[in-house]
Amino acid sequence: MTGETPDWIFLSKVSLAFPCVLGVHDWERQKEQTLELELAMNLDLDRAAAGDLGRSVDYSAILDQVQFIAQHGRWLLLESMAAAMARLVLAPPAAGEPRAQVRGVLVRLRKPDVLRGRAIPAIEIRRDDAWYRTEELALAPWAPARIEVLQETRQTGAYRIHLPPGSRWVVPSKMAVQLVAGRVALLDDPEGLAQPTATSDARSGRAGEGPPIKADGLLRPRAVLVGGDRVLSTLEDVPVCLLGVCQPPLSKKASSP
Repeated sequence: MTGETPDWIFLSKVSLAFPCVLGVHDWERQKEQTLELELAMNLDLDRAAAGDLGRSVDYSAILDQVQFIAQHGRWLLLESMAAAMARLVLAPPAAGEPRAQVRGVLVRLRKPDVLRGRAIPAIEIRRDDAWYRTEELALAPWAPARIEVLQETRQTGAYRIHLPPGSRWVVPSKMAVQLVAGRVALLDDPEGLAQPTATSDARSGRAGEGPPIKADGLLRPRAVLVGGDRVLSTLEDVPVCLLGVCQPPLSKKASSP
């Protein structure tokens, strides 16, 4: 990889088991699947060695985000899912996101059960910051958001969504969003539908509940909203970054009559 440093962070033997729409064949998309993930991130860890997490990567937060992409998309191919994960990891840290810039990434995905022991389908992609490019969607229906495309297929899309301070934004229909950075008020949650993600503490190896998603009426990083058509309000002095997945993709929604 171009400009590679000798330092790597690995997340290995990650098992993602949940109802997941993944595969080309109908029979693959009719039952829960288990995915196995290995994720490696290349970055300079000298500064982090002094104890500053902001110079490294929060393993647990990254794990939540790649699982969110897998769980809420309708990916027909492992290749599409892996590309979305790679762009997410290589993306520049959002304002207020406490992590360093990752220079290279390895994503390895396996479907251990789909062929009933005859073989284990797997893919591996390695990408670096020279490969990283994203298209931005300038779509009037979703102003004032700045939307970066991580990956779009005919069925689904994954995005990083940036909201300016002091703005209101309606989450598009059938989109799930996870809060990456900043704080946001949910203006229409009469039934308390906002839910935290189940997280895994990658440093201790213990599974646990995510952080409280509401404090003083605000949603904080790792909060997840599913279904879309929700009104979010950002604070006057804090920008917000969201991870969004929806089907159909936003470019297809925008072109629909």
